[in-house]
Amino acid sequence: MSDRLRHLAEGLDKPLARRLILGLFIAVAVTFTLVPFVRFLRSGTEMDYRTWFDAAQAVLRNREIYPHSGVFPFMYPPACALLLAGAAAAGKPAMILILALLNTIAWIFCIKFSVALATGESRRFGTAIALVSNAVVVVFIWSSYHLGQPSLVLLAVMLGAFACLRRDREILAGALIALAAGIKAFPLLAIIYLLYRRYWIATASLILCLAFLLFLLPIPIRGWQQTVADFREWQRGMLHYDQAGIAQRAARGYSWKNQSIWGLSNRLLRHVSAEDEGKPVTYANFADLNFEQVNAVIMMIALLFGISFVAVMPRVRRRQIEPLEFGALLILILIFTPLAFGYLFSWLMLPLALLLHVLLRCEHARITAPLVLTATILLAATAVAPRVMQIYGSVLFAALALYVAIAAELWRAKCASGSVVR
Repeated sequence: MSDRLRHLAEGLDKPLARRLILGLFIAVAVTFTLVPFVRFLRSGTEMDYRTWFDAAQAVLRNREIYPHSGVFPFMYPPACALLLAGAAAAGKPAMILILALLNTIAWIFCIKFSVALATGESRRFGTAIALVSNAVVVVFIWSSYHLGQPSLVLLAVMLGAFACLRRDREILAGALIALAAGIKAFPLLAIIYLLYRRYWIATASLILCLAFLLFLLPIPIRGWQQTVADFREWQRGMLHYDQAGIAQRAARGYSWKNQSIWGLSNRLLRHVSAEDEGKPVTYANFADLNFEQVNAVIMMIALLFGISFVAVMPRVRRRQIEPLEFGALLILILIFTPLAFGYLFSWLMLPLALLLHVLLRCEHARITAPLVLTATILLAATAVAPRVMQIYGSVLFAALALYVAIAAELWRAKCASGSVVR
């Protein structure tokens, strides 16, 4: 069976197959790009594009981005609103089309970077890896277009940063991660990995570039006082976690839509509703811990994963397995960001690509294959029955299955290296 799959994958690298798959991608990408734009023109449906537009208009008209009282709809850092201002100046329909086009460009880079990181210089099995890894997460990719979310842009930027790290371009790598954090904050978690791996220049670049995006870039448009006020209001609203909810999405933070460890742990271990705002109360918990006990469980899980990641990584950087570390890092960022809704899990594209390459090389399939299959089944079931599956963390557990598979590969590589040294 493995030989047949390998021959099939090699067949997809032939010119005719590549052209057919490229044609399929172009058709899908054009459809995804145009649907939000045409939908808005025909029915006025805006989804999250409205939030982007309103925040950008607040910048252009020098109004408040974040209201002083109540819930503010725009949860992203002030730098993100500033970056959107140029697109919003052309009007809402044009902005929707521009952002959809940006998603498509980012998607192309995500594919190219993922395949390059997975296959190295050989590019062997690249077409099959791109096809399968994207097919598995295509629902999440579509969600970025449908809702107007920047998940593909963030992934492309993070993968670009990883590619820079592999080429020892630490300044650019840090700047790219800073850009991702300036758009949606949570990629800042990557700084922990940079510090552990002693990427000192990348870490310094990240901090300085993020400070520039947050505090210096807005000054010509917003002024110093308004820049500081914007950051304070955003920080006040977003750095918020209590029994009632997370950040600016109180009920949604613990609803079935949140697939982070924070959302799932509170949903399954505490008596809170698993439904979104305005929906009938539904409970999914199988334990009735208090808020402090749930947080203790989360901290223990975080410690366990942190220790496991450090344990399986070689003490010294190794170019051959460095992409596996990047794949594991992306999964851990997804799991431990406070709000991880479905569209963010297009980030599983890289972990899937890495593991598919392992399988197609017929290496260590005994553990890797069942875990990849488990993740694929969970993600497919989620696409069919999203609410039922996600209540119990189907997407999170799919990500965990991929993490375990990558961790196993890292451990094998570490042991093999140790045996050679001895």
